Amino acid sequence: MPSDDLVHVHSVQEEYFYLMVHPCACGGAWQSESQEVSEDESRVRHEVAATCSRCGTGRTFRFQLDTHGGPKGPIREVNPTADPSRALDVVEWMNLAEFYLGRIGRLNESVQKAQSLLDGRQCLEEALKFYGTEDDAPPASAVWSDAGRRNVAERADTFRRATIEAMLDRLPPMHRLRQADSLDQKAFEKAVKERAKARVGRKWWQVWKLLRRR
Repeated sequence: MPSDDLVHVHSVQEEYFYLMVHPCACGGAWQSESQEVSEDESRVRHEVAATCSRCGTGRTFRFQLDTHGGPKGPIREVNPTADPSRALDVVEWMNLAEFYLGRIGRLNESVQKAQSLLDGRQCLEEALKFYGTEDDAPPASAVWSDAGRRNVAERADTFRRATIEAMLDRLPPMHRLRQADSLDQKAFEKAVKERAKARVGRKWWQVWKLLRRR
């Protein structure tokens, strides 16, 4: 099973987004089969063994989390810092935002809609972190592939700072989206803690990482 190079992320949620935008070569989505967590005083490593849902290819993804000691913020939080992502570039964040915002009309449950709005807003905010104060278009350092550069060239208006800011202005503020999602989070946290009690020797936040992918 091939192993990827180490990918630096801000959260487990960012790992999930990374797997979404890096599907198997056949186009199939990755399904997590097993996960291992290791840590020392300065870092947390997370290894995810995944299988393609289409062709069955196996692959191991290796992540290093910036946070230490487990998640401290809201469960779905992507990046609590002002630093841009080191795992996904601006084009990938915009593609994710379009996916989450574009599917809201097809969702029936209010909690699902709130979560999709929340994820869409977070992806837009992550895209915006690549822009300097004087940038109207993404700087060259924010686009990491030839395909991404073609995307920006073909859809220049989509990647203007003013466009992203206008999209954010039309969405509910983050605190309202987190409030709408809070009941679902509380139910999830309760289930995690109950499951953690049955796993001797494993910290609850490590169990959270395992359960988060199911």
